[in-house]
Amino acid sequence: MRSRTWNRVFLTAVTYPFLLIIAVIVLYPVVWMVYSAFKPSADIFASIFGLPKTLYLGNFQIVFLKAGMGRYFLNSILVTAVSVAGLLGLCALEAYAFATLRFRGKTALYVFVLLGFMVPPQALIISGYQLISALHLLSSYPALILTYLSWSAFGVLVLRNFFESVPKSLLDAARIDGASHWQVFRKLFVPLSGPSMATIAIFYTMWIYNEFMYPLVYMQKQSMYTIPLGVLFLNSRYITNWGLQMAGLAAATIPPVIAYIVFQKQFVRGIMAGALKG
Repeated sequence: MRSRTWNRVFLTAVTYPFLLIIAVIVLYPVVWMVYSAFKPSADIFASIFGLPKTLYLGNFQIVFLKAGMGRYFLNSILVTAVSVAGLLGLCALEAYAFATLRFRGKTALYVFVLLGFMVPPQALIISGYQLISALHLLSSYPALILTYLSWSAFGVLVLRNFFESVPKSLLDAARIDGASHWQVFRKLFVPLSGPSMATIAIFYTMWIYNEFMYPLVYMQKQSMYTIPLGVLFLNSRYITNWGLQMAGLAAATIPPVIAYIVFQKQFVRGIMAGALKG
């Protein structure tokens, strides 16, 4: 009994300091970026790692009022929200079909959907640009939204595994009660898949919010830029002003961090729900 206690004490004494060091290494660059955003460029070079003497808001005023970062935020939020909502609906419907329905070619079609994992999005930029250009959708929200709606492979994989883990007795009971496929999907599978849906939403939000290549190619008007493009051109326009760069990066980084902190419980539960079956 004592040996087990000492083993636990030893593991705690070794593990926690190690994890603390890792946390500091990971978090300090983010913390440094945030407090450097409140320093003029001269103060940054005078004391790179020093805390700001006063909270200087001039960097954020230039970033949002002159560089148009507020418009870029609006574009990113709109595209991300619509795309994630659409992906959740499409992925859930596809996963339900693959998990519960029987039809010819189901396995081949499922494999075809999963092939999306093997094709990098950058490989489809030329063909995607030609299609979007032919549809006259360049520099518009549908250009990005329609592109992101094709990224369904991850969501289908996670939700299909979860739907297959739902006890068959529940599905049989619903069908005996006369429920249609749409009723079973809407009233049984969707409520049960809440944690998995939250996980998928978090991943898709991070991917779409941080996506750089497609907005760079499709958005030819500055007013339609998203956050990654805004930060890029802020850097090229004010190349010598590190305070502006830190302010732009901090403004772009904080919303995803806050979203993850708020939904971290759903994220962890969704990972467990999607990984375990039965």
